[in-house]
This record gives sequence, C-alpha cells and structure tokens, in this order.
Amino acid sequence: MRAEAKSINFASNTPTLSGTLPLTVAQDFGFFGAESLEVKTVLIRGGPTAMAALVGGGVDYTLVAGVAAVRAIAQNAPMQIISGLQPYMDYTLLGAKNIHSVNDLKGKVVGVTGPGGIAEFAAVEGLAKKGLVRDRDYKILYGVGNSPSRAQALESGKIQASPFSFLERLELEKKGFPILFDIGSAIPGFPFVVIVTSKQKIENDPEEIVGVLRAIQRGLEFLKRNRERVADGIIKKNKFGDPATVRQVINQFAEVYSVSLHKRDVEALIGATRIEAEAKKLGGTEKFYTLQFLTKATEQK
Repeated sequence: MRAEAKSINFASNTPTLSGTLPLTVAQDFGFFGAESLEVKTVLIRGGPTAMAALVGGGVDYTLVAGVAAVRAIAQNAPMQIISGLQPYMDYTLLGAKNIHSVNDLKGKVVGVTGPGGIAEFAAVEGLAKKGLVRDRDYKILYGVGNSPSRAQALESGKIQASPFSFLERLELEKKGFPILFDIGSAIPGFPFVVIVTSKQKIENDPEEIVGVLRAIQRGLEFLKRNRERVADGIIKKNKFGDPATVRQVINQFAEVYSVSLHKRDVEALIGATRIEAEAKKLGGTEKFYTLQFLTKATEQK
C-alpha cells in the first residue's frame, strides 16, 4: 500500500462474505490501492445505526438496504445514495418442516425480525407475488429475532415460515427446512443493497467518491473473470467458512453485483417504502440519489 494512501471507513451491516465481497475484492486485489485509498470495513449492526455513524462522521460510506436508505433520507438524514451494489433481494422463504408449499401457509404465521425492516418487506411482497395477502391469508409476527432464533421458532411451531439470506439458507437446508421460494426471483431488479455517503462528503470530497466507486466497479469486473482466484485468496484468510461455502457464495453473487443505478430503481425503493407523498414534497427522486460520481467512475476505465 502506498504511504500516501488515504484511510477511509466503510460500514457494513453484516460480516458475511456475500455482504462484504465487493469491498474485499477491491481491497485485496489492489483496486482501492490504485486510487490511493486504504479501506477499512467496519461492522455496524443495523441500517439505522450505520447511517447514524455516517451522519456523525464515524464512517465515510455505508452499504445499506435501499429501503432503509430512502426511509432515512425522507426523514431528512443528510445523505444520498451514490450507487447500487446488489440489485437482487438476497432472501429465500423457508418453511417449517411440515410446510411443503406456499399454499400451506394459509392461516399460518410468518416470522420477521421487526416492523419496517427489509425482511418484512421481502416476506410480504414476495408472498403477494405468489398470491397470498397479509392478514387475509397469513399473519406476520414481529420480534422473532435473528436467524438462529427464527430457525428455532420454525422448529418449535411458533412460526411456519421466515425469510433467510443465502448463507443462512444453505445451513437450514442441511437441517431439513424446506425452501418455499426464492424471493429475489419473485421480485427481480430490486436495489436490495446500495452505497450511501453523507452530504458533507459529497460537497467536500467528490474526487474521493469517484475513486471509491471506480475501485469497486473494477473489482466487480475482476471478480466476474477470476472467480477461482478470488476464492483461493478468501479461503486462505479462513474467515468465511469452509472452501465449498466460499465458492458457493462467489458463484451465487459474482454475476449479481452491480454498481449501476437508475431513476426507476430509486422509484421502486420509494414505492416499496410507501413514501411517495413525502418524496414528492421533498422534490422527487433527486433528493434521494445522485449519479454524478457513478457516471464519472464508469466513464474513466
């Protein structure tokens, strides 16, 4: 790493490989270094907490659920979305062991972590695509807890289904919990994870933002072409589970990640968050995102 490299902090809500892989590749294979940046990934549980750290200056950028980002901006948090990252909802609805299809959920209970979160949105919107309507066909139960707690609730019969991430799904499949459907496939093209920075950073450090996005973009291109090389490097670190799981994650997500973002994507987030009226009062979609840095980053190959 060059001596003059600028140190920046990037918040992530999850320590999982799927949640941090784009940053890991850009760091480990020198794409941040080529921009004279040294990036430290900081684990901050919960989108609201990560965004509070961003506003407070504790971190420079954060990966966050798109729904959480637009909700915070609508509440006047001084930040903007600067790019996409994962336009695919990484959730699968798993059932209790006596549930074999979506129709078996009629009259049953679906558990989620809490109200207003991305897991609730994923479950409700995904089931709507399958023809099941909340409160008519099934009930949502809040406060079921993290993934081990939700798996235990499935086992005990407290709930009959819950959404889980790709890695969680791999573990629960081994334990015999049935896959009901892939929510990402049911709700395609949805900006699940985005990159956000503060208004202060946008005003004071535009060249850094371009460098960050250019490094991530080049890292993602490298990942698509060099999956096995990336896998080998990550396996040597021994931080993300067994080699087979590392390769499964890389093969699942290598083609999925994308920094691209369009106005229609932001409109989809605003619609999903049900804040269309507030967004209009704030001046429309431009309040929520800016593409000036992404445009420069992707032009400068």
